[in-house]
Amino acid sequence: MNKILVTGGNGLIGSRIASELSKENKVMILDLTENRNFDSLVFDVTDNSWIDSVGKFDYVFHFAYIGGGIYSSRNPIKLIHTELTGLYNVLNYALEYNTKKVIYPSSAILSDKFKQNFSFSKVHSNAFFSYPAAKQMGEYFIEEFHKENEIGYSIIRYYNVYGEGQNKEMVVPFFVRDAIEGRPIVLFGSGKQQRDFTYAGDAAKATILAAFSEKTFSKAVEVGTGKNTSVLDLAKLIKKLTHSKSELIRDKFPSGLDELETERIAFNSAELKKLTGFTCNTSLEEGLKKVIYSIQKK
Repeated sequence: MNKILVTGGNGLIGSRIASELSKENKVMILDLTENRNFDSLVFDVTDNSWIDSVGKFDYVFHFAYIGGGIYSSRNPIKLIHTELTGLYNVLNYALEYNTKKVIYPSSAILSDKFKQNFSFSKVHSNAFFSYPAAKQMGEYFIEEFHKENEIGYSIIRYYNVYGEGQNKEMVVPFFVRDAIEGRPIVLFGSGKQQRDFTYAGDAAKATILAAFSEKTFSKAVEVGTGKNTSVLDLAKLIKKLTHSKSELIRDKFPSGLDELETERIAFNSAELKKLTGFTCNTSLEEGLKKVIYSIQKK
């Protein structure tokens, strides 16, 4: 049995990781709010006083961060501070307590396939870049820390994760709520932009397998389904599943967001299968039904 600390353990992926790992391991959650289903500590990960309060853990799943979207674009300094200061504290904790491995969530937009499609030189003038820029620096940070201190790590780059309990500003819950309430569903641009929508339950399972695999030590692992869906087709499917009469309308991208709407290359699931033996196989329709049910229930 391992002792595992999950920062941000109340979040979309972190909560699922904590729940699954708790079946056979000792799990503690560190988050801004208490979780009564687990041993939990209420701390801001950027406040390093928690380092001396949690004791020794074998693994740290560091999921305390601010996700992308409209909120992050309005709070870029807070996002970057949380990302980098929190990671710095986690890495120093791992060094002090000789933690076996730190698991760090990142974004598939940092894969070699995507980097060529946009320029980080625009970061200074576009707050929508705060999220990928912070993740890029986080990856660099953890890699250099490893070189200096030999701290074990795995970086997990996610493709468009969605699921029950997700921030309502993200595209899937945003579309679902509008469809249920009969409001127009607004598509930015043509709606033909492709995305690999990955169910959070699958993402959590892939993360856990990657965390404990020797093949992923000090590597970046990409997690997705390998199946692309246009935003337009996503909206149509949500309309169908909710029996909604919402109108689909198009609008211009918010200023700056269009620069991130680059062509997305389909994820190759063969590498994930090779590293972990796992494939994210929850269909988009199956996953959406779970999200729709959870929102309707509320």
